[in-house]
Amino acid sequence: MNRVINRVTITDVSILDRLIALLYSVVSFPVWVCYAIQNYSLCGRVLSRYEYCCGFDYRFCETSRLARLLAVVKGDLHLIGYSPKIAYSSDNQYVGAFSARDIHENLGIKPIEYHHLNDDVELKIYWWKKCIYPLLYAYSLLFKVVDKPINQRIKWFGIEVFNGHQNVALKIIQQLIIAIPKKHPSLIGYVNADCLNKLKDSHHYRENLSKFNLVLPDGVGLKWALKLKGILPGDNINGTDFSPKILELAAQKNWSVFFLGGEREISKKALTRFKNIYPKLNIAGSHHGFFDNDQLVIDYINKSKAQILFVGFGTPIQEQWVVDNYKYLSVNIVICVGGMFDFYAGKVRRAPLLIRQVGFEWLYRLYQEPKRLWNRYVVGNANFIFWNVSHALDIRMFCLNFLSRTIDVVISLIALMIWAPFHTILYCLLFITERKNPIFKQVRVGKNGQRFTMYKYTTMDNNIILDEEEFKRYVSDGIRYKNKSDPRITKFGFWLRKFSVDEIPQFLNVLKGEMKLVGPRPALEKEVEKYTQVHKLRLLIKPGMTGLWQISGRSELSCNKQFELDLHYVVTRNIMLDLLILIKTVPAVLSARGAM
Repeated sequence: MNRVINRVTITDVSILDRLIALLYSVVSFPVWVCYAIQNYSLCGRVLSRYEYCCGFDYRFCETSRLARLLAVVKGDLHLIGYSPKIAYSSDNQYVGAFSARDIHENLGIKPIEYHHLNDDVELKIYWWKKCIYPLLYAYSLLFKVVDKPINQRIKWFGIEVFNGHQNVALKIIQQLIIAIPKKHPSLIGYVNADCLNKLKDSHHYRENLSKFNLVLPDGVGLKWALKLKGILPGDNINGTDFSPKILELAAQKNWSVFFLGGEREISKKALTRFKNIYPKLNIAGSHHGFFDNDQLVIDYINKSKAQILFVGFGTPIQEQWVVDNYKYLSVNIVICVGGMFDFYAGKVRRAPLLIRQVGFEWLYRLYQEPKRLWNRYVVGNANFIFWNVSHALDIRMFCLNFLSRTIDVVISLIALMIWAPFHTILYCLLFITERKNPIFKQVRVGKNGQRFTMYKYTTMDNNIILDEEEFKRYVSDGIRYKNKSDPRITKFGFWLRKFSVDEIPQFLNVLKGEMKLVGPRPALEKEVEKYTQVHKLRLLIKPGMTGLWQISGRSELSCNKQFELDLHYVVTRNIMLDLLILIKTVPAVLSARGAM
């Protein structure tokens, strides 16, 4: 909801802010032009202007942060600071177009609470930070996903790794702690790129992790690997940032905790730090990680009656110790936290927030200890990238996707350029006759269930509401609504549909990479909810503007027959088949056979 009450005028926007914003605006001018054309086509104006309590917010299509540069140039916003959407009047000196919070969210890192930032990076802004923040934001967009993934388990070498929201992972841990007393404690662990390298090469390590109840993803490397698999990545749940949330929850619920790990002095310093940060935390005890007698330590832990045990020996030693001894522990849950104690004790400094934001904390750690970490981060990361890319990129599929994307972009650009003058005429006619936005936008389901906005010319009068009985009469095979004589179709829209002219704006979806020229038609969300497991196979690839069933009868075919042809295409698709479908689509459209 727009914040328009008690607006506070932004003052004293520095000349440096305005010059940097102007520079980025000039450099990105071609992108501005593309956004401006798209925005004008969709909503009839170039920029949308929103007024909040702290300054103005300018946007393209209500999504682009690029337009906020204009607000900086005009002096309505600082370059860097809190988002105007969530700022309050007391924050007017620190409201900006870009913020650390934006970068955090795009990278899937849960930001620290808005008014409790550990780092004053948003308030003490140096000139070099002002220069690079827009670039960091653009970099973070590479990792941004429009739709959050469902909470799921992804298999890596037989080990199920959680992929989803951080708050859901915290709820799972809470349920494991308060669950009915079990014979053995639940085990929680983390895996990062280095751990996956070990998983690939070590059968013993895989066996140990297979006994864990919950394995959490640690690091941007896993997000990158998931993107290669075509899976929407969830939050980055690293142990050093996520474990404090568990400690906060333990303090609220009065659960007792025990810390095991680190050198003798490190263990003492970390314990002191925990007591200072969480004064209400019920600390049952602690013990350093250098001991010879496991049984004495286990007895000490059990006598403390702790409910949560944090173990920090480093991977894979900690996992081995936990698997060897968890049957003898009386705690509710065991959490492996790696080097968390070293960080809290101050032995190892964490990277500055700016470096953590872009996922390069490993580079900072390498800078601190180059000799010890060279093999892990340089050799290990190169190995991680190589086997992930080689696994994800089947040569045949890579060539197919590359050639297919090239064809999509070239044909779409040519089609849009040829259609541009006709679009202007048609746009005006539709606006005059329909008295509303000629471009119709609808949420559809694409590859792997990802939602996107599909564009079409408006062909229906949404003010007409169908009776439920009439709607059910034209539902094909219980899934798709099909009615050639739909009373909502306008007279002008009938001809647009007859020759598929209403589909032309979808070339924009093709250019954006949300659709292909050839593929299954994008389904509505309510249709996907009715899909069987077999039907969901058509979501393995991007949807298309045309496909096998469009050249085989279009809407004259039953819904099941359409699904059958779509699944056949998913299995057998190749470049020659795509070209053949594109060629046959032309006479199918001109003949208007099966059009609806």
